Amino acid sequence: MFSFKMRLAFVSLLLLLAPTYAGYSEEDNAANSAKYSAEASAKDSEVEPPPAAPLFSFSVLSDAHITSSDHEAQLRLRNALADHHALRPDSKLLVLNGDLTDGSEGDYRSLLGLLSRQPHAPVHATMGNHDYYGVWRTPEGGMDTSKMNPSWSSKQAVALFDRMWGYDKPYHELVVEGYRFLFLSGEAYRDVNASIGEDAFLSAEQLAWLRDRLAASGSADAGKPVFVFLHQPLPQTLDGTDMELGVVQHQELRALLDAHPNVIFFSGHTHWNLETTRQVRQLKFLAASSASIRQVWNAQNVPETQDISQSLVVDVYKDRVVIMRREHIKKRWIEPSIAKGYDVK
Repeated sequence: MFSFKMRLAFVSLLLLLAPTYAGYSEEDNAANSAKYSAEASAKDSEVEPPPAAPLFSFSVLSDAHITSSDHEAQLRLRNALADHHALRPDSKLLVLNGDLTDGSEGDYRSLLGLLSRQPHAPVHATMGNHDYYGVWRTPEGGMDTSKMNPSWSSKQAVALFDRMWGYDKPYHELVVEGYRFLFLSGEAYRDVNASIGEDAFLSAEQLAWLRDRLAASGSADAGKPVFVFLHQPLPQTLDGTDMELGVVQHQELRALLDAHPNVIFFSGHTHWNLETTRQVRQLKFLAASSASIRQVWNAQNVPETQDISQSLVVDVYKDRVVIMRREHIKKRWIEPSIAKGYDVK
Protein backbone atom coordinates (compact mmCIF):
# COMPACT_ATOMS: atom_id res chain seq x y z
CA MET A 1 0.00 0.00 0.00
CA PHE A 2 1.24 3.49 -0.89
CA SER A 3 2.24 5.78 1.98
CA PHE A 4 0.69 9.24 2.23
CA LYS A 5 3.91 10.88 0.93
CA MET A 6 4.14 8.52 -2.04
CA ARG A 7 0.49 9.19 -2.97
CA LEU A 8 1.14 12.94 -2.80
CA ALA A 9 4.18 12.66 -5.07
CA PHE A 10 2.23 10.59 -7.58
CA VAL A 11 -0.67 13.12 -7.72
CA SER A 12 1.82 15.99 -8.15
CA LEU A 13 3.41 14.18 -11.11
CA LEU A 14 0.02 13.76 -12.77
CA LEU A 15 -0.71 17.46 -12.34
CA LEU A 16 2.62 18.33 -13.95
CA LEU A 17 1.91 16.09 -16.97
CA ALA A 18 -1.75 17.04 -17.40
CA PRO A 19 -1.20 20.31 -19.31
CA THR A 20 0.74 18.42 -21.96
CA TYR A 21 -2.50 16.60 -23.00
CA ALA A 22 -5.23 18.92 -21.75
CA GLY A 23 -3.76 21.91 -23.55
CA TYR A 24 -4.92 20.73 -27.05
CA SER A 25 -8.06 22.45 -28.37
CA GLU A 26 -10.67 20.83 -30.63
CA GLU A 27 -9.07 22.72 -33.52
CA ASP A 28 -5.73 21.11 -32.67
CA ASN A 29 -7.34 17.69 -32.63
CA ALA A 30 -8.98 18.30 -35.99
CA ALA A 31 -5.67 19.51 -37.46
CA ASN A 32 -3.87 16.44 -36.15
CA SER A 33 -6.58 14.20 -37.56
CA ALA A 34 -6.18 15.80 -40.99
CA LYS A 35 -2.40 15.48 -40.74
CA TYR A 36 -2.58 11.76 -39.94
CA SER A 37 -5.12 11.23 -42.74
CA ALA A 38 -2.83 13.01 -45.21
CA GLU A 39 0.13 10.91 -44.10
CA ALA A 40 -1.92 7.73 -44.47
CA SER A 41 -3.02 8.80 -47.95
CA ALA A 42 0.58 9.53 -48.90
CA LYS A 43 1.59 6.05 -47.75
CA ASP A 44 -1.30 4.51 -49.65
CA SER A 45 -0.22 6.35 -52.80
CA GLU A 46 3.23 4.80 -52.49
CA VAL A 47 1.78 1.29 -52.86
CA GLU A 48 2.48 0.06 -56.39
CA PRO A 49 -0.62 -0.62 -58.49
CA PRO A 50 -1.12 -4.16 -59.81
CA PRO A 51 0.72 -4.85 -63.08
CA ALA A 52 -1.18 -3.96 -66.23
CA ALA A 53 -2.68 -6.81 -68.23
CA PRO A 54 -1.09 -7.53 -71.62
CA LEU A 55 -2.83 -6.45 -74.80
CA PHE A 56 -2.99 -10.14 -75.71
CA SER A 57 -1.13 -13.42 -75.26
CA PHE A 58 -0.15 -16.34 -77.48
CA SER A 59 1.61 -19.69 -77.10
CA VAL A 60 4.42 -21.26 -79.12
CA LEU A 61 4.82 -25.06 -79.12
CA SER A 62 7.00 -27.19 -81.37
CA ASP A 63 8.13 -30.75 -81.90
CA ALA A 64 5.00 -32.50 -80.67
CA HIS A 65 5.77 -35.42 -83.05
CA ILE A 66 2.24 -36.78 -83.00
CA THR A 67 1.74 -40.17 -84.60
CA SER A 68 -1.25 -42.47 -84.47
CA SER A 69 0.75 -45.01 -82.42
CA ASP A 70 2.81 -42.80 -80.06
CA HIS A 71 0.55 -42.49 -77.03
CA GLU A 72 3.23 -40.73 -74.96
CA ALA A 73 3.47 -37.93 -77.56
CA GLN A 74 -0.30 -37.56 -77.49
CA LEU A 75 -0.36 -37.47 -73.69
CA ARG A 76 2.33 -34.79 -73.54
CA LEU A 77 0.56 -32.57 -76.04
CA ARG A 78 -2.74 -32.93 -74.16
CA ASN A 79 -0.94 -32.00 -70.96
CA ALA A 80 0.68 -28.94 -72.57
CA LEU A 81 -2.60 -27.79 -74.10
CA ALA A 82 -4.36 -28.05 -70.73
CA ASP A 83 -1.54 -26.12 -69.06
CA HIS A 84 -1.61 -23.33 -71.66
CA HIS A 85 -5.38 -23.03 -71.42
CA ALA A 86 -5.25 -22.81 -67.63
CA LEU A 87 -2.53 -20.16 -67.77
CA ARG A 88 -4.02 -18.02 -70.55
CA PRO A 89 -7.68 -18.96 -71.15
CA ASP A 90 -8.15 -15.87 -73.34
CA SER A 91 -5.04 -16.47 -75.47
CA LYS A 92 -5.41 -15.26 -79.05
CA LEU A 93 -3.22 -17.84 -80.75
CA LEU A 94 -1.63 -21.28 -80.42
CA VAL A 95 1.36 -21.73 -82.76
CA LEU A 96 2.47 -25.27 -83.61
CA ASN A 97 5.91 -24.54 -85.04
CA GLY A 98 6.79 -27.64 -87.01
CA ASP A 99 7.41 -31.36 -86.52
CA LEU A 100 3.72 -31.79 -85.90
CA THR A 101 3.65 -35.39 -87.17
CA ASP A 102 5.65 -38.04 -89.00
CA GLY A 103 4.01 -37.03 -92.24
CA SER A 104 1.09 -39.43 -92.75
CA GLU A 105 -2.55 -38.49 -93.05
CA GLY A 106 -3.28 -40.79 -90.10
CA ASP A 107 -0.83 -38.79 -87.97
CA TYR A 108 -2.49 -35.51 -88.93
CA ARG A 109 -5.91 -36.91 -88.15
CA SER A 110 -4.66 -38.04 -84.72
CA LEU A 111 -3.37 -34.50 -84.11
CA LEU A 112 -6.56 -32.80 -85.28
CA GLY A 113 -8.69 -35.23 -83.27
CA LEU A 114 -6.65 -34.49 -80.16
CA LEU A 115 -7.04 -30.74 -80.71
CA SER A 116 -10.78 -31.12 -81.21
CA ARG A 117 -11.19 -32.69 -77.77
CA GLN A 118 -9.49 -29.94 -75.73
CA PRO A 119 -10.05 -26.20 -75.35
CA HIS A 120 -7.32 -24.07 -76.91
CA ALA A 121 -6.72 -20.82 -78.77
CA PRO A 122 -6.99 -20.72 -82.59
CA VAL A 123 -4.18 -22.81 -84.10
CA HIS A 124 -1.69 -21.81 -86.80
CA ALA A 125 1.03 -24.20 -87.93
CA THR A 126 4.28 -24.50 -89.87
CA MET A 127 5.92 -27.54 -91.47
CA GLY A 128 8.99 -29.19 -89.98
CA ASN A 129 11.33 -31.81 -91.42
CA HIS A 130 9.40 -34.67 -89.75
CA ASP A 131 6.27 -33.58 -91.60
CA TYR A 132 8.05 -34.86 -94.75
CA TYR A 133 8.67 -38.31 -93.26
CA GLY A 134 6.02 -39.94 -95.40
CA VAL A 135 8.92 -40.36 -97.80
CA TRP A 136 10.38 -42.98 -95.41
CA ARG A 137 7.08 -44.82 -94.94
CA THR A 138 7.13 -48.52 -95.90
CA PRO A 139 4.18 -50.24 -97.62
CA GLU A 140 3.46 -51.94 -94.27
CA GLY A 141 3.20 -48.59 -92.50
CA GLY A 142 6.57 -48.66 -90.73
CA MET A 143 9.57 -46.34 -91.15
CA ASP A 144 12.74 -47.19 -93.07
CA THR A 145 15.19 -44.29 -93.47
CA SER A 146 17.54 -46.35 -95.63
CA LYS A 147 15.36 -46.01 -98.72
CA MET A 148 12.73 -43.59 -99.94
CA ASN A 149 9.12 -44.43 -100.61
CA PRO A 150 8.70 -44.12 -104.40
CA SER A 151 4.98 -43.42 -104.01
CA TRP A 152 5.50 -40.31 -101.86
CA SER A 153 7.13 -36.93 -102.50
CA SER A 154 7.77 -33.48 -101.04
CA LYS A 155 5.02 -32.10 -103.27
CA GLN A 156 2.53 -34.54 -101.76
CA ALA A 157 3.73 -33.73 -98.23
CA VAL A 158 3.14 -30.00 -98.78
CA ALA A 159 -0.26 -30.66 -100.34
CA LEU A 160 -1.26 -32.83 -97.34
CA PHE A 161 -0.14 -30.16 -94.86
CA ASP A 162 -2.07 -27.45 -96.73
CA ARG A 163 -5.18 -29.60 -96.97
CA MET A 164 -5.14 -30.58 -93.29
CA TRP A 165 -4.89 -26.93 -92.16
CA GLY A 166 -6.86 -25.29 -94.95
CA TYR A 167 -3.92 -23.27 -96.30
CA ASP A 168 -3.24 -22.26 -99.89
CA LYS A 169 0.52 -22.43 -99.34
CA PRO A 170 2.81 -23.69 -96.58
CA TYR A 171 3.54 -20.09 -95.57
CA HIS A 172 1.03 -17.41 -94.64
CA GLU A 173 0.34 -14.19 -92.76
CA LEU A 174 -1.94 -13.41 -89.83
CA VAL A 175 -2.72 -10.10 -88.12
CA VAL A 176 -3.76 -10.26 -84.44
CA GLU A 177 -4.81 -7.08 -82.61
CA GLY A 178 -2.86 -5.06 -85.18
CA TYR A 179 0.33 -7.17 -84.81
CA ARG A 180 1.78 -9.12 -87.73
CA PHE A 181 2.52 -12.87 -87.59
CA LEU A 182 4.45 -14.49 -90.47
CA PHE A 183 4.56 -18.28 -90.71
CA LEU A 184 7.31 -19.86 -92.86
CA SER A 185 7.85 -23.51 -93.84
CA GLY A 186 10.45 -25.58 -95.62
CA GLU A 187 9.08 -26.52 -99.04
CA ALA A 188 11.16 -29.55 -100.05
CA TYR A 189 12.97 -32.56 -98.66
CA ARG A 190 15.63 -35.07 -99.68
CA ASP A 191 13.66 -36.54 -102.55
CA VAL A 192 14.08 -33.20 -104.34
CA ASN A 193 17.74 -32.79 -103.45
CA ALA A 194 19.68 -35.08 -101.10
CA SER A 195 21.78 -32.12 -99.87
CA ILE A 196 18.71 -30.57 -98.21
CA GLY A 197 18.94 -33.15 -95.45
CA GLU A 198 16.82 -32.08 -92.45
CA ASP A 199 17.14 -28.37 -93.27
CA ALA A 200 14.39 -25.98 -94.38
CA PHE A 201 14.36 -25.22 -98.08
CA LEU A 202 12.80 -21.79 -98.74
CA SER A 203 11.83 -21.07 -102.32
CA ALA A 204 12.66 -17.77 -104.02
CA GLU A 205 8.91 -17.11 -104.05
CA GLN A 206 8.63 -17.55 -100.27
CA LEU A 207 11.65 -15.32 -99.61
CA ALA A 208 10.20 -12.61 -101.89
CA TRP A 209 6.90 -12.88 -100.02
CA LEU A 210 8.69 -12.52 -96.70
CA ARG A 211 10.62 -9.48 -97.96
CA ASP A 212 7.36 -7.85 -99.03
CA ARG A 213 5.59 -8.60 -95.73
CA LEU A 214 8.49 -7.30 -93.65
CA ALA A 215 8.62 -4.13 -95.74
CA ALA A 216 4.88 -3.68 -95.22
CA SER A 217 5.30 -4.06 -91.48
CA GLY A 218 8.04 -1.44 -91.46
CA SER A 219 5.83 1.17 -93.08
CA ALA A 220 2.45 0.32 -91.54
CA ASP A 221 3.41 -0.92 -88.07
CA ALA A 222 6.36 1.30 -87.17
CA GLY A 223 7.83 0.32 -83.83
CA LYS A 224 5.70 -2.79 -83.34
CA PRO A 225 7.27 -6.23 -83.01
CA VAL A 226 6.81 -8.64 -85.91
CA PHE A 227 6.54 -12.34 -85.04
CA VAL A 228 8.18 -14.74 -87.53
CA PHE A 229 7.99 -18.53 -87.21
CA LEU A 230 10.06 -21.27 -88.86
CA HIS A 231 10.67 -24.75 -87.50
CA GLN A 232 14.41 -24.79 -88.17
CA PRO A 233 16.66 -22.16 -86.52
CA LEU A 234 19.33 -20.16 -88.31
CA PRO A 235 22.85 -21.54 -87.89
CA GLN A 236 25.23 -20.07 -85.29
CA THR A 237 22.47 -18.27 -83.37
CA LEU A 238 21.18 -20.27 -80.37
CA ASP A 239 22.93 -23.07 -78.47
CA GLY A 240 22.82 -26.23 -80.56
CA THR A 241 22.50 -24.44 -83.91
CA ASP A 242 26.13 -25.06 -84.89
CA MET A 243 25.55 -28.74 -85.62
CA GLU A 244 23.74 -28.39 -88.95
CA LEU A 245 22.83 -25.78 -91.52
CA GLY A 246 19.22 -25.45 -90.37
CA VAL A 247 18.08 -23.41 -93.35
CA VAL A 248 19.41 -23.98 -96.86
CA GLN A 249 18.96 -20.30 -97.75
CA HIS A 250 20.23 -19.16 -94.34
CA GLN A 251 22.25 -16.23 -95.69
CA GLU A 252 19.26 -14.74 -97.53
CA LEU A 253 16.94 -15.27 -94.55
CA ARG A 254 19.46 -13.83 -92.07
CA ALA A 255 19.90 -10.70 -94.23
CA LEU A 256 16.14 -10.17 -94.35
CA LEU A 257 15.72 -10.52 -90.59
CA ASP A 258 18.81 -8.40 -89.83
CA ALA A 259 17.22 -5.52 -91.73
CA HIS A 260 14.19 -5.60 -89.40
CA PRO A 261 15.28 -5.31 -85.74
CA ASN A 262 11.67 -5.50 -84.52
CA VAL A 263 11.44 -9.15 -85.60
CA ILE A 264 11.17 -11.91 -83.02
CA PHE A 265 12.13 -15.14 -84.79
CA PHE A 266 10.73 -18.32 -83.19
CA SER A 267 12.13 -21.76 -83.99
CA GLY A 268 12.21 -25.32 -82.64
CA HIS A 269 13.91 -28.38 -84.18
CA THR A 270 16.94 -28.81 -81.88
CA HIS A 271 14.84 -29.77 -78.81
CA TRP A 272 17.50 -28.15 -76.60
CA ASN A 273 16.56 -27.44 -72.99
CA LEU A 274 15.22 -23.91 -72.36
CA GLU A 275 16.50 -23.97 -68.78
CA THR A 276 20.05 -25.27 -69.13
CA THR A 277 21.06 -23.95 -72.56
CA ARG A 278 20.87 -20.53 -74.21
CA GLN A 279 17.69 -20.53 -76.26
CA VAL A 280 16.88 -16.80 -76.41
CA ARG A 281 19.43 -14.44 -77.92
CA GLN A 282 19.46 -10.83 -79.01
CA LEU A 283 20.98 -10.52 -82.47
CA LYS A 284 20.01 -7.64 -84.76
CA PHE A 285 16.61 -9.27 -84.20
CA LEU A 286 15.55 -11.46 -81.27
CA ALA A 287 15.83 -15.25 -81.74
CA ALA A 288 13.92 -17.66 -79.46
CA SER A 289 13.47 -21.43 -79.39
CA SER A 290 10.46 -23.29 -78.00
CA ALA A 291 12.40 -26.52 -77.28
CA SER A 292 10.07 -29.53 -77.59
CA ILE A 293 6.80 -30.91 -76.28
CA ARG A 294 7.65 -34.57 -76.96
CA GLN A 295 11.28 -34.83 -75.88
CA VAL A 296 13.77 -32.24 -74.58
CA TRP A 297 17.50 -32.67 -75.28
CA ASN A 298 20.51 -31.48 -73.27
CA ALA A 299 23.71 -29.65 -74.25
CA GLN A 300 25.34 -32.96 -75.21
CA ASN A 301 22.67 -33.23 -77.90
CA VAL A 302 21.05 -36.31 -76.38
CA PRO A 303 17.60 -36.73 -74.79
CA GLU A 304 17.24 -35.69 -71.16
CA THR A 305 17.05 -38.59 -68.72
CA GLN A 306 14.18 -36.92 -66.82
CA ASP A 307 10.69 -36.27 -68.15
CA ILE A 308 10.60 -32.71 -69.46
CA SER A 309 8.18 -30.99 -71.85
CA GLN A 310 8.71 -27.32 -72.70
CA SER A 311 7.22 -24.45 -74.70
CA LEU A 312 6.62 -20.69 -74.56
CA VAL A 313 3.93 -18.27 -73.40
CA VAL A 314 4.23 -14.78 -74.89
CA ASP A 315 2.53 -11.68 -73.45
CA VAL A 316 2.35 -8.62 -75.70
CA TYR A 317 2.19 -5.15 -74.14
CA LYS A 318 2.20 -1.80 -75.95
CA ASP A 319 5.83 -1.11 -75.05
CA ARG A 320 7.29 -4.61 -74.64
CA VAL A 321 6.99 -8.32 -75.29
CA VAL A 322 7.55 -10.78 -72.44
CA ILE A 323 8.60 -14.34 -73.32
CA MET A 324 7.95 -16.86 -70.57
CA ARG A 325 9.36 -20.38 -70.65
CA ARG A 326 7.17 -23.18 -69.33
CA GLU A 327 7.90 -26.74 -68.20
CA HIS A 328 4.66 -28.71 -68.48
CA ILE A 329 5.34 -31.95 -66.62
CA LYS A 330 5.74 -30.18 -63.26
CA LYS A 331 3.74 -27.14 -64.39
CA ARG A 332 6.34 -24.57 -63.45
CA TRP A 333 7.87 -21.43 -64.93
CA ILE A 334 11.51 -21.38 -65.93
CA GLU A 335 12.86 -18.15 -64.50
CA PRO A 336 13.64 -15.50 -65.44
CA SER A 337 11.23 -14.41 -68.15
CA ILE A 338 12.67 -12.38 -71.03
CA ALA A 339 11.35 -8.89 -71.72
CA LYS A 340 12.07 -7.02 -74.96
CA GLY A 341 11.10 -3.34 -75.10
CA TYR A 342 9.72 -1.50 -78.13
CA ASP A 343 9.31 2.18 -78.95
CA VAL A 344 5.81 2.04 -80.38
CA LYS A 345 4.48 5.38 -81.64
